[in-house]
Amino acid sequence: MTDTKRIPDEEELVQYIHQLKLDHPEWGIKSIHSHIANEQQDWQVSDKRVKKLMQSKGLTAAEPAKPDPRDNVVKSGVSDDPSVPVSFINPSLKFEQDTPKVEAKMIDNVTGKGLFAATDIKKDEIIFTETPLVYFPPWEGFNLARTGNACGLCCKPFMHSVRLGSRCSHCDILYCSKQCRTIAWETFHQLECTGLNPAIMDFMNMCSNENWQAPMVVSRIYAHLILAHQRDELDQTLLNYDAFATVNQAERQAKETEWIFMEHPTRELWKKARTLLAKAYKSPPKKCKITKPLPPALAKSLFDDEDTFLNYLGKFNINNQNGGLYLIHSHINHNCTPNVSIDYSSVHRSQYKLMVRAIRAIPKGEQLCESYVNPRWNKETRQNYLSKSYLFDCQCQRCETDGPLTDELRQGLRLRSE
Repeated sequence: MTDTKRIPDEEELVQYIHQLKLDHPEWGIKSIHSHIANEQQDWQVSDKRVKKLMQSKGLTAAEPAKPDPRDNVVKSGVSDDPSVPVSFINPSLKFEQDTPKVEAKMIDNVTGKGLFAATDIKKDEIIFTETPLVYFPPWEGFNLARTGNACGLCCKPFMHSVRLGSRCSHCDILYCSKQCRTIAWETFHQLECTGLNPAIMDFMNMCSNENWQAPMVVSRIYAHLILAHQRDELDQTLLNYDAFATVNQAERQAKETEWIFMEHPTRELWKKARTLLAKAYKSPPKKCKITKPLPPALAKSLFDDEDTFLNYLGKFNINNQNGGLYLIHSHINHNCTPNVSIDYSSVHRSQYKLMVRAIRAIPKGEQLCESYVNPRWNKETRQNYLSKSYLFDCQCQRCETDGPLTDELRQGLRLRSE
């Protein structure tokens, strides 16, 4: 019924048409109007108005498609084996500028990318530090943040009162600094704020009840994409996330012997999470001030396609470092006799910003490797965990010889004596 429809204002309509032209430069007036009629059924827009606006804004001629930086990258992966993660080196990362001590190289189509020493590195040298692209702490940390006892971004515990200037003006979340508040607002909190978007509470409570961290990270990735689009930064933000090694979560869980019994209830849980997340983010409340809807194809992929959700779950689970996805750290592969350790500053009392430290001297050209497992574990335990969690069979020298945890490695990793 037409009386339930609204007439969008000129700015909203022009932004929507402009995004359609960016996504589909070959579309003309009829195609644009047809798409609006099909996808924005609560709008009342005539073809004459579309024609007038497109002509006045110079949007009638076909616009050249923007070059996609993914077109020339070398990707890992095996076409007939979906359990092999797909990744590529992000062409926008400037290693020589931001992290001059390391460089990224593709190793092979199964291993994917790796990080290598670009210069000789001394023992105990901090090779680089990094803050995450997206972060969600373990639930204990998030619950501290929700109760005002830790920063809403980095989860640094509060040891004293926090200035009111670091509080979200719409909810009770506090931040340890204005910088943390700004980063949170621009990457997720504008949508995750329960004062602005109450529907997200159902999703958060479900994840909390299940003690389920991964979908909370996915929700922050979705929020990051939506908010980046408001600032015309969507392409770069998508590129950053796409470059992480990616494998479908169903492929990961199929490795578990219990999967034949757990598949149905697990898929029901995935469906519930997707439904609640779409309810909160697909059409956010006006208070969130989301003025530019996502490109229709991307919105459909994020909110209607199960595989997209499962790919992001899998992306988090194989790249996760204590709740964060780190652009440069994600290049570091595993070895049961690592040459680097992932450390955190005791001063900041938070696992938000990581440090990559050399546990021995590393010559130029050597690959940097960390341990994805507890180095005290025996060979069988390590290999079973790596196969199920990271989908590869470790063939490092320690596994080949079934070597022990040496005193040198224990000291380098700063492990306590047993």
